[in-house]
Amino acid sequence: MQCDDAEFLSPGVTIDCNASLRIRVGDLLYSNKYRPMLRVLYDDVGEHDLLHPCCRPEMYDFFYHNGKGHPNCLDNINKALGKTRPNLLPVNLFMHTRINADGSIEVCEPLSEANDKIVLEALEDMDLGIAACSVSESACNGGACTAVAVKVE
Repeated sequence: MQCDDAEFLSPGVTIDCNASLRIRVGDLLYSNKYRPMLRVLYDDVGEHDLLHPCCRPEMYDFFYHNGKGHPNCLDNINKALGKTRPNLLPVNLFMHTRINADGSIEVCEPLSEANDKIVLEALEDMDLGIAACSVSESACNGGACTAVAVKVE
């Protein structure tokens, strides 16, 4: 089946449909067309970010003044999919974003540990781009980027 480039996984629609800023076991992850794409079957951590955009050279320039040539999720995912999208809206698995009472947000050190996992069931055929976060400059990765293992069954 040919995938529809006009339809993509949408954190915003997922927030809308689940009426939550969090995803939990049993929740569905939705496309921009409000169709369920994935179901959460198992989750060791229960902390994932649905708010932050894909990191990109401009983000590194804005926050850290080092965007030129810095590895980033936007370029890595576009390269893996063989397509060029100007913007990607990711589900940032294991990223810990604290939402404060005043509405401010902060990126915190991850709650996940080595070998923690989340199991997702695909409900539709899809192309799925996955990147291990390359932000070592913030608390996002605890200051050190590491590889992720992905198993598709």
